[in-house]
Amino acid sequence: MIDKNESDITVIEAAERKSERSIIDFKSYETVCNYSNDGSRRRGILSEELYGEIIDDKSTGFINIGGYLVPALIDVSHGLAMGYDVDKCKELASDLSTDIKILSLPIQEFDDDEKRQFEDLLMSGNRCALYFSDHNGDESNALGDILDKAGMGHVEKPLIDSRAAKGDEQAALYLYSCYAEQNTERGERQRLSLSDVKDYYDKYVGPSYTPDGNAVTTLNMGDRLSSRETEEMWRIYDDMFNFLGGENHPISMQDSKEDFFKILCSDCTMVASTYKIGEHGVNELTCFTFFIDNMDTLYWLNQDYLKQNSDNSPDYVTNIFTPGLVSTGTDRSYATLSIGFFASVADEAGLSTNVTFENTNLSKRYVPRIVDSSMSKACKNTTLEASKLVDKVTYRLWSMDDVDV
Repeated sequence: MIDKNESDITVIEAAERKSERSIIDFKSYETVCNYSNDGSRRRGILSEELYGEIIDDKSTGFINIGGYLVPALIDVSHGLAMGYDVDKCKELASDLSTDIKILSLPIQEFDDDEKRQFEDLLMSGNRCALYFSDHNGDESNALGDILDKAGMGHVEKPLIDSRAAKGDEQAALYLYSCYAEQNTERGERQRLSLSDVKDYYDKYVGPSYTPDGNAVTTLNMGDRLSSRETEEMWRIYDDMFNFLGGENHPISMQDSKEDFFKILCSDCTMVASTYKIGEHGVNELTCFTFFIDNMDTLYWLNQDYLKQNSDNSPDYVTNIFTPGLVSTGTDRSYATLSIGFFASVADEAGLSTNVTFENTNLSKRYVPRIVDSSMSKACKNTTLEASKLVDKVTYRLWSMDDVDV
């Protein structure tokens, strides 16, 4: 075990080093985290505002990179800044330690000196529980090596969801891609935006009613939605979206209300909404899905990765991301109407597209099937490629063992 006096000295020295050096600014921190990022999700702290709170927190652990102090370990209370569900993270790690941390730098890229600094951070504090994201085993291998050299052990607490398919039980996020290309028989293919699809809908299609007349599906651009519509969409989203994460997934599956509205209400977003038709002409929103053709608005995704993933697509193919298909708990049978109607109108309008979407280890059991089934039934003028797995990020929770010296 580390001697307490020795530990206190280490903490004092760390405070002195902090006072002597400048803390790295947020933009430079983002560059450090994502310079060599080969995964689909951005690494590190995502919000400049929350970054300010983190660097002001005395519990934040820094290391020196190029003469600047960079946050490497943050308290779990700041987990939202990296997409973590704070309450769930605390609950999952409560049996491991009262000191719960999140890794906020990609340590697999550390040089030897930076690894020693990180080792000092771990050894200077109490035994902690540590959350981190793992892409192709990069972080777990690097962290394991650091702990081995420091004489520290670790135990992994599996973040398992028994409802997931065999082999997918561990908490993870997956990026999928579904490709739809207009057939040459229709003539010259042109690149279309979602606004073009909306124009076609307004001129030639209009709302779609189910054969029994009990439901209607509409298309609209996000910046044309009424405040009543957006509030109703938020209510359904807030009620249901957390289900997708499952009980043992540390990442929050839903945006804040502010971020949700920022994406939903954009002029680059198309919303497909399905309503149950009630008495006296009152329609009740039962499910919706939304599509985005400006990837720059997706702050949690690695833009360089998305661009590389679409480099081989022809110029007339529009890249679209869909954040989710959301329905009320009692009306899931209507869920395919929204995505199917969007697909049929886009198909008629002449859209060729590469649609990407994320899944948890739980939702990947059914969301790709819904997307493929809905599009194959709706598209008459395009050649479809079934949804395929593009990338995977796993989330881990390790408990640090005591140090023997």
